Formats: sequence, structure tokens, C-alpha cells
Amino acid sequence: MARNPVHNMLSRPSHDERVMQQFVYTLKQHIRNNIQPGNRAIYETCAKPALTKECGEVPGKSEQIARIMKKQPQYQLFSAIKRSAQELMWESLVEPIYRNQGRLSESYKRTCNHIGKKGSVTLQPDFEIPHGIATVDIHLQPGGFAADYGEDDVLAGALHEAGTNLYSMSGGIGTGESKAEVVMRFMAQHYPKFTPTRILDFGCSSGPSSTPWALTYPDAEVHAIDVGAAMLRYGHARAEALGARVHFHQMDAANTAFKDESFDLVVSHNGMHEMSQKTTEGMFRESYRLLKPGGITIHQDIPLRFSELDAFEQFDNSWDRDNNGELYWVIYATNDPMKMFLDAGFPENSIWTGKFAQVDQTISWFISTAQKII
Repeated sequence: MARNPVHNMLSRPSHDERVMQQFVYTLKQHIRNNIQPGNRAIYETCAKPALTKECGEVPGKSEQIARIMKKQPQYQLFSAIKRSAQELMWESLVEPIYRNQGRLSESYKRTCNHIGKKGSVTLQPDFEIPHGIATVDIHLQPGGFAADYGEDDVLAGALHEAGTNLYSMSGGIGTGESKAEVVMRFMAQHYPKFTPTRILDFGCSSGPSSTPWALTYPDAEVHAIDVGAAMLRYGHARAEALGARVHFHQMDAANTAFKDESFDLVVSHNGMHEMSQKTTEGMFRESYRLLKPGGITIHQDIPLRFSELDAFEQFDNSWDRDNNGELYWVIYATNDPMKMFLDAGFPENSIWTGKFAQVDQTISWFISTAQKII
């Protein structure tokens, strides 16, 4: 199942809206490939000499670099253009989604009432959304990930899928393989004799990585959790549209309601960089608690490790935290999965962290994995 599959929960943009989306795609690629690389030259020729003179030595901290780079007119122009491109992306996406709002809500209602539905969605009316998600428009998504406008609302999920599709493609990530399929290939190489029968997807958002697990392992029982009700409603309708049997739940990744040792595989896909450190650590503890003996956990995310970058690169890669609603971007880039696995109870010899390339070589995702030894 390739990334960005077609299904009836997608919006239907007009010709002019598609043209606008193509313009945004091209603009964002131009910024990434031709404008942002110039930030290093601005630093080396303007900011670094001034900062070295001020400090008496070559600056070694990203905070020092940020302080003077943000005063450079060229960097200010880059930052304004990049922010504007992200805002334009949402402008190009919201109109067809809002226009299709009634159809999408009706599709969700039909899904819930359909006798032959495969999966389910379970929501908690009194669920408390984590502060960092409830109060921030992550990726600048209008209303944020937790927006909820009523019992049949699916807008947050529709926006999330459309936004991540365009965002990832304009970032140069190929569409021939979903993130879940990348993890499946990794699993086949690292755990060749392992076949999951009960799977949990942490931080599933609108469900794009949950459905491939259900379609690839049709005999397995697949559960997926997130905090946003509209995300989960959309994910449920989307999964049914694709013929995937997934059970969606509104739960906190750090404190689920599942029983001990109730899964043999727990995964997450691009979830850690949207979580606080406390929640991420809780998810690792839950991974251990929920796994059966011999079970496996695999957490995949963006390949951003500050330990591999110099001070300027750390500053340059902090843009999303400062300007794109990514509250936990740098926290994720500096966390220590090895320590979190060990603290959760996993034996050191079962832990592996590293990068694993997508089949089209457009990106190498960061993967951390461990096994609960029998």
C-alpha cells in the first residue's frame, strides 16, 4: 500500500485549487533546495565573524548563533518566505476540505452505522487533551490536531492527511512506500521469524500508518490511539474506505487503558517529535508494559539527531520549533531512546537505534527498537 492512497474521504479540489497546490509544492521545494542552503553562507560571511569578535572565540552553541542570525536581513527574508509558504500550503488545502465538510461528515456517519464495518472508534467525552497539543497549531494546521467541532466532525483528520501529503512531497519524500511499510521491511530484516498477531499504533493521527498494518496482516488485530476526536473519527472512516480493520481509541500514549502484555507489536510513526519528553518516556514505559514476552516495539520518526550536527546545523534545524508550531521539535532531536528503553525495562542487548532508508532512497528514517525478552 503506497503512501498517499486514493479513497473517498479525500477532498476534491477544483482545477484552480490543484494549480495553487502545485505552486505551493514548487515554492516549498525551491526554498528547501535553493534558499535555505544559503543560510550557511550568511552565517560564515556575516554572522560568524561578528559573533567571534563579540565572544572572543568561535561560537559553539546554537543559541549564540540564533541570537545574531535572527538579526541578519537575509535570514529574516528566508524565514518570512518559508513561513509564508507554509501558510499558503494551508490556504490551498482548506477551501476544498471545507467545501466537502458535509460530505465527509456524512461519510463518517454512514461508516459508523454500516452493519458490515470492519473496525471501530471509541471516544472519551471527558478526555483531557495535553496542553502542548490543545494550545498549538502544529505545522500551522488550522485549529491544530485536537480541533473538534461536534460529534460528526472529521475536519482535523482531513486537514492532517492533506497537509502531511503535500508537506512530505514538497520535502522530497517519495510516495512509493508508506512509513509503516518502511518499518515492515525493517522488521523483516531484524526480526525475520516474527509475525505480529495483535498490533498497537501509538499517536496514529488520521491513521495513514495504521491501515497498512491491517492490510498487510489481515489476520492480526490492529488498534490505534491518539488524543484528537476528529482525527480518530476521520481515521476510522478512512480505514473503512480502504477496507482496513482498525480499532481507533482516544487515549494518552503515556497512560493507555489496555491490559498488561496484551500486544506482541507496538509501533509509532512520526509520533515522538509531536510529544513532550514526559509523554515520550511514558510511551516507552507503556511499550514495555503492553508487550507480551518476546514482543517487539519499533518507534520510527524523522532523521533529526542533534548529536550528529554542528552548532549551526542545530540552529538551522530549529526553525520548525520557532516558526512552524513544532513545540517539541528540538526536544525530540536531543532525546535518548537508548536510555528511555533501558529505563522502561528493556535489556540493553535487545535495543537498536539507527537509520533505515525508504525503498526509493529519498529519506532514511530514524528507527529505535527493542524486544521484551522471554
